[in-house]
Amino acid sequence: MLTKQTLQIDGLKHCNNTSDNRIHLNPDEPLTIIAHDCFASAGQFKTLADVYGLYDQQAICFEYDDRKSLEETSGELVSALNKLSNENPNQSLHVIGHSQGGLVARRALTVDREDEKKVVTKQLQLTTISSPFNGIEISSHCGITPLRILSLGIVDLICYAVTGEKYQQIPPNADFIEQPGELVASVSQHLVIKTDERNTCRRTNDEGICLEDDYVFSVNEQSNNQVDNRANTDLVTVQAGHVEIVGNGDSVPTDLINILKDQQLLIDNGTIDQLEQARLIEQLYFQAENSNLSILK
Repeated sequence: MLTKQTLQIDGLKHCNNTSDNRIHLNPDEPLTIIAHDCFASAGQFKTLADVYGLYDQQAICFEYDDRKSLEETSGELVSALNKLSNENPNQSLHVIGHSQGGLVARRALTVDREDEKKVVTKQLQLTTISSPFNGIEISSHCGITPLRILSLGIVDLICYAVTGEKYQQIPPNADFIEQPGELVASVSQHLVIKTDERNTCRRTNDEGICLEDDYVFSVNEQSNNQVDNRANTDLVTVQAGHVEIVGNGDSVPTDLINILKDQQLLIDNGTIDQLEQARLIEQLYFQAENSNLSILK
């Protein structure tokens, strides 16, 4: 019987466990680390860890305060990855981030960071999903210095109230966006999954009428040539809503799962037939939704 390694690393935990910060790993197997979006748009992204478990692969979550500076948060991820790699220097890591989590994940894996931190992991792969690498248009006023000065700080206060400390890092003209940085050499692949979110719906009523759309970022907001044109970068665009792509409670994120399989980032070892896979995965997502509802009640 395999004895798993038990570690306690700030920011890393099992996705479905809120009370225990210890992680239990097989150091000889690859590990996927999931970085969520801000909680309002996170959907059921963490359930992806259970999908990995279904295929006998291991995945854990990186937890962070989504209102903090993206530079600071990405630095926390660097520290977590380095502690993990110091324990298991030969373990390959796959970091996958949705939306804001993708911004954090990519920034963590860049060279020449402001804090001079650098990931030491020898084997890395990166996947980002629906991440606004070109900046968020609706936040443009947060990055206009003359407007911020003329408003006597009112613009800053409004932007901070809405987004937190990251408000100066997400406009299209922010340094964080215009200077995304070069990935460390140990990143063998950056898979960029963009979502065309037009005409999508997050929530419907019993008659099928859309009550809330699932459009958050345009494809243009997700497209930055300095990110897209790097070596070892693969681009995929999917017609899907911002939350739908990671699971929204009404459907299973089949597109995402299939892309990860196609890219060999989720290995289907063939031990479960396709119909049974579909049944088990559907059960995972709908159980997670019911669990969330019971907590909210």
